[in-house]
Amino acid sequence: MAFNGFTTERLTGIPPEFFTDVLPAITKPSELKVTLHLFYRLSRLRSRPRRISWDDLRDDDLLRRSLQALSSLRSFEELLDEGLAAAVRRGTVLHLVEPLDGRVRSWYLINTPANRAWAEQVAASGITPPADELRERTGLIELYEQNIGLVTPLLLEELRAASARYPAEWLEDAIREAVRANVRSWRYIQRMLERWAANGRESAPYQTGRPIDIEKYTRGQLGYLFRRGSDESDL
Repeated sequence: MAFNGFTTERLTGIPPEFFTDVLPAITKPSELKVTLHLFYRLSRLRSRPRRISWDDLRDDDLLRRSLQALSSLRSFEELLDEGLAAAVRRGTVLHLVEPLDGRVRSWYLINTPANRAWAEQVAASGITPPADELRERTGLIELYEQNIGLVTPLLLEELRAASARYPAEWLEDAIREAVRANVRSWRYIQRMLERWAANGRESAPYQTGRPIDIEKYTRGQLGYLFRRGSDESDL
């Protein structure tokens, strides 16, 4: 469907550095859409500092339609988290977390001098960088961010649930195994934990020196395929 043109001369202001420094480096469509939508939403706020919560973004129907146009196979929440995480890693957006009734509320701000100063001032009063409470207790968030990727608000809730369900050693070992397998994905780690919980796991997850059970391969219906008692070869 063709676009018929704009109906107003009023424009949404975007800092020039976005076009010179940020835009050329963006490769994820979700990051581009989320970043531009943040400029749009925050420019319409009158309160200072201009900030928006993850809950507000999750409930934004316009943003939902925009992100779901990218993929019919991925959920809106997953695409939103991906876009926000990429923008935070790049430094375009600031992310702060406010403890609230046993949960957390994530706030997002454009990374400007005034917003950075505000973030520093309020950090001591209860609004902190993401997941400080959990990081101090177990080091899980730090381990995850160093090896897998940025912890987003949606993932933070899943990590909290996992830390309550599984032993800390399991979580740390699962992250390390994901790194060894070069599969840096929470879904991979989560499936591993679920498999361990269902089938059990051995105390040493990486036993590379375990001897091979030769009898396992030389007995049974296919045993005749293996030579036994001789080092001769037909090759």
